[in-house]
Amino acid sequence: YRSQDGGKSWTEITDLLKSSEAATGTVAVDSIIVSPVDKRVVLIVGSKRNHFISEDSAATFRRLKYKNTIHNFHFHPTRPKYAILSTWTDACYSGSGTASRAQSQQDCNHQLFYTRDLGRSFKLVADYVVQFSWGDKKLGNTDHIFFTQHRGRSGDQPRYGGWSKNVDLMYTPDFGATITRLVYRGNKFLLSNGYFFVAKVKDAAKQTVSLLVSTDGGKSFQMAKLPVEIEERSYTVLDTSEDAIMLHVNHGHDNKGDTGNVYISDAKGVRYSLSLPNNIRTSTGECEFDKVLSLEGVYLANFKDSVDSSASVDGGQQGDLEKLEEEIEEEAEGVQVDLEKKHKSVATRSRQEEVIRTVISFDKGGVWSYLKAPKVDSRGQKIDCPPDRCWLHLNGITRFSDFAPFYSVENAVGIIMGTGNVGSYLRPEKDEANTYLSRDGGVSWIEAHKGAFIYEMGDHGGLLVMADDTKKTNQVVFSWNEGQSWYDFELGAAPLFVDNIVIEPNASSVEFLLYGKREQDSAGVLFHLDFNALNQQQCKGIWAADSVSSDYETWSPSDGRAGGERCILGKHITYTRRKQTSECFNGRDFDRPKVSKVCPCTMEDYECEFGFTRAIGSTQCVATDAAAAAAATATGLAQFADESDAAAAAACTSSSFFYTSAYRKVPGDVCEGGWMPEKVAVPCPAHSPVSRGGKTVLLLLLFIVVVMVVINYLAKTGRLKKFFRNAGFDSFANVSYGLVGASAGGPGGWLDQEAGESRRGEELGERSKYEPELGFIEAEQDENEEDAPTLMNYGNAAGGQRTSGMSSRSPKPTEDFELDDSRPLFPSHVSSRETQGSSGLHPRSTSTENEPVCVL
Repeated sequence: YRSQDGGKSWTEITDLLKSSEAATGTVAVDSIIVSPVDKRVVLIVGSKRNHFISEDSAATFRRLKYKNTIHNFHFHPTRPKYAILSTWTDACYSGSGTASRAQSQQDCNHQLFYTRDLGRSFKLVADYVVQFSWGDKKLGNTDHIFFTQHRGRSGDQPRYGGWSKNVDLMYTPDFGATITRLVYRGNKFLLSNGYFFVAKVKDAAKQTVSLLVSTDGGKSFQMAKLPVEIEERSYTVLDTSEDAIMLHVNHGHDNKGDTGNVYISDAKGVRYSLSLPNNIRTSTGECEFDKVLSLEGVYLANFKDSVDSSASVDGGQQGDLEKLEEEIEEEAEGVQVDLEKKHKSVATRSRQEEVIRTVISFDKGGVWSYLKAPKVDSRGQKIDCPPDRCWLHLNGITRFSDFAPFYSVENAVGIIMGTGNVGSYLRPEKDEANTYLSRDGGVSWIEAHKGAFIYEMGDHGGLLVMADDTKKTNQVVFSWNEGQSWYDFELGAAPLFVDNIVIEPNASSVEFLLYGKREQDSAGVLFHLDFNALNQQQCKGIWAADSVSSDYETWSPSDGRAGGERCILGKHITYTRRKQTSECFNGRDFDRPKVSKVCPCTMEDYECEFGFTRAIGSTQCVATDAAAAAAATATGLAQFADESDAAAAAACTSSSFFYTSAYRKVPGDVCEGGWMPEKVAVPCPAHSPVSRGGKTVLLLLLFIVVVMVVINYLAKTGRLKKFFRNAGFDSFANVSYGLVGASAGGPGGWLDQEAGESRRGEELGERSKYEPELGFIEAEQDENEEDAPTLMNYGNAAGGQRTSGMSSRSPKPTEDFELDDSRPLFPSHVSSRETQGSSGLHPRSTSTENEPVCVL
């Protein structure tokens, strides 16, 4: 079907395809691809051997001169008539028996072709190919073709079910005339915003890889340096749009494979520091991590933590066990519950349950904090929530089948929408979810509507449209004042399951498309929603913002800190936006004024250096592990950004420490002056050389030990034994001693000694009778024995505290390690219900067919 009026009316054009030259058999459409260079060029990929292309926005079509099944197709990033595509040979498909193979004399393999005349002719580039792509605009190599290829190119191509040591990264600058290997064992790659990423197989048996990064188009590569030595299973490039790389690494330490760590790079994309641990992900690499598209440096993410963690973060001082017990008691209000069973349930949950929390960063991942929960709900009722564990948590992309994920558009400045709940963590129940909205970039939030809705924005954020997507409905709600009040209307008498609401890519119009199904297994239904019919007036007074007569106001985003300037990434930016109370049209041609100035630096303008990290809600950078951080920092001098740090580490000795930088300015931050970080002391690693003073002490100790050993030996030698005996205590064997503690007149006392020499001899003869009394070794005892200290065992009375943790109904499959549509790399529009996923470097899963399935 084709529409020329924004979806108001539709015309079936299937017959145009059937009438195309040389079209054979039934026409079945598999996908529709629009050229990123010329929007009038549309490719219809058939499910079999018929493929069609149009150069006039689908008014007419011609059949491609290509008779095989198309597996993947990529338009050139700058040349409208250039394209590359891949296909599997006929021997790969079911029904290709021995006889047909003998006739074709062809093995099953994946072939790469190119066209320079928009499908009128095709030529082979290479065979036994896995992944392929054009070059990158910023790198200036758009005519180069990069691809991964099996080293052995005979027989049937192996199924690509994981990282393979027999696959290399290749490229050709002349459409296959010359082919050069770039990276040995380079299995997957991505070119994005001037960065060239390659996943190189490290250990095929363990399925581990290492990441290589190039900023010169592949002429040279450097190994990405993570702060700790840990296995790397796969990568997802989350964002490259702001002069740094947000990288999600699946380390494989979670058996479920549903979490990974987020790292942020320096400007070169080589040195990474930990930004957020335990970020939620799917097995295919989709991560609950998204950029707020209307603002620089603002990101939302979900991370997972266990309830039995021993420490808490950002004000959560109570143990999770205690919290869960309180929640169970609250939930059980009015219901008689067996106390023993209740506590057993608490213990089970404390061991097994995993909690998900939502965090936000206003400085490109440098500092993360929880979302502030609204104090009242959409009906004006106070939200009952303990203040020490009261935050807002939003659903991400991994729950797309049940809830719409957090969502923003570039033209709606500061507006973010999401579904979730208020509490200590994200709840999975549908009846606990409501719809929330922020109009200040995530600093504060309101409950926009009870229940979980699917949403879309229009008129540059001035118009919000929603529908309930958790059950059948025939109602649509909308707001002209950014959620302050809502209006509703009915689509008709028959309800439907709403799947999505979409708008044109710029979100500047007031016309929407809503689609869904009457029944889950029935055909779809499509509605066109035109809000022009409300006849709202055009907004006025854009150049007199903040005045009484103007419909506009000025607004500056901030990170929510009290006092100081409202700055993000070192800039104070002032936007002009429509007042919340002004119900009028911005208009399609609205051009938003924007003024910026440089701010003085604060701690929020800095992120942690390599080997340091921050707790959620904190700006203090601390070593991830004192010994490990020191060792990791001093091992390779190339890891230091500051040459003085490298020199200090090189001169480090094991008994000392050196000073290094714990902070580095966030890439793209333009602040000047203000707070400047001081270097911190880091212990030298144990394997560092010993200092001169340390060597002297060690030598002296060694000399003393040698002397003692020699003396001990000589003392036992027959010849010298008498000498050492006389030099010892035996020399005083004939000296008499008085008994300490004996009475003066008693035996052995000094009066007794004065009795004469005769008595002395007798005393010496019977001296053995006088053994030392207790008075020689025993101090006088206190009669009050109860005052004596006793050894006590102190149990841990406090509860365990949690350790600091660091939209379509079905997400569309994307090519491995390819930036998501929401990123600036691609212009195609993504609605709130469509996948705003990320690019992933992941091994492909093994397909049950001869053709391997290629998903993110």
